Amino acid sequence: MGDYFEQSQELAQGNQPAAPLVIGAAPRIAINGRFLTQKTWGVQRFAIETVRAIDALLDADPYRALKGHIEIIAPAEARDFPLKNIPLRRAGFFSGYVWEQFEFPLHASGRLLLNLCMLGPLLMRHQIVVVHDATVRALPDNFSPRFRAAYGFLIPRLCARADLVVTVSEFSRQEIGKWYGADIGKIPICYEGGDHISATTADPTALDRFGLRDKKYFLGVGVTSSNKNIEMVLAAFLQAKLGDTLLVLTGESSVSVHGQLTNMQAENVRKVGHVSDPELRTLYQHALALTYPSRYEGFGLPPQEAMNCGCPVIISDQPALVEICGDAALQCGVDDVAELTRLMRALHSDPALRERLKIAGFERARQFTWHKTARNLLDHCLKGVV
Repeated sequence: MGDYFEQSQELAQGNQPAAPLVIGAAPRIAINGRFLTQKTWGVQRFAIETVRAIDALLDADPYRALKGHIEIIAPAEARDFPLKNIPLRRAGFFSGYVWEQFEFPLHASGRLLLNLCMLGPLLMRHQIVVVHDATVRALPDNFSPRFRAAYGFLIPRLCARADLVVTVSEFSRQEIGKWYGADIGKIPICYEGGDHISATTADPTALDRFGLRDKKYFLGVGVTSSNKNIEMVLAAFLQAKLGDTLLVLTGESSVSVHGQLTNMQAENVRKVGHVSDPELRTLYQHALALTYPSRYEGFGLPPQEAMNCGCPVIISDQPALVEICGDAALQCGVDDVAELTRLMRALHSDPALRERLKIAGFERARQFTWHKTARNLLDHCLKGVV
């Protein structure tokens, strides 16, 4: 693993070739806008921030030639998504898988399709598909039968048919090869960003609404999916016996995606449900640390968000999290409750440790931006995938 961590970190630090010159006519690109009909989970966040960054890049060389050549095509019920350079066109009569598989390619005929959220139309070859991970195969019990069936059928076939499959970490590239039989030598890595959260204005009134004013707390983000390892977080927190310090948990589960999840209640544990980006930034800024000992990640966006906000981070030694966070986060084993307990106690009692991690996190976070994500994807579009 050491070799690919080193290679991955070189890419994350921006050691990539300069964008290619545009030769001939700029390609016409249709972005799959199904994400605008969905709740904002991890892959939808990737799509939203990547498209915003692509829109901004169209005002700069060498991407200016693509201005007027890119549009988002989405189902009729898609929410608004105002941008400067990329128009949104609603088209079709259906939604969901049916729209994506049949209506989207019909309305995008003759263009390069850019699919940012795992799936794309199976009948099309001239497309880029971003496959974020292989969680559906690696941890099938985390998902509903319908979700497993759809993804399990479509993803391996898209990996075989699409002009280009892109993923978000070296760990995910290896997993896509392992679980879907894809040729990983043909799958480039396009890391995610985390800087959207620092561009958001914090909402300090959230501390009052959640009863956290002048309280010490550890934070868990998006923990209602079982692979986030909330059982371990809760066990370590209770063992740490940190007095009146709280454990604050954000996020809502979707039964249609994640199935039934354990409902946990414990003293000093506060569930705040879904939070807005301004509320989330505030929670990061005032937390003792983000606790994120996930069992499986393709990238791990919450640790990057936390680092952008100056929040210390504890991660598991899950390969993608180690790849992305490096030495800027504390690490524990995915089943090591005792070590997580020790780390929570250390951060609770040691302001100097928190400050060191804050500084290291800021430095690490600068290596992962949505600008780099967008540039990477546009470079692939300009090169042409045939």
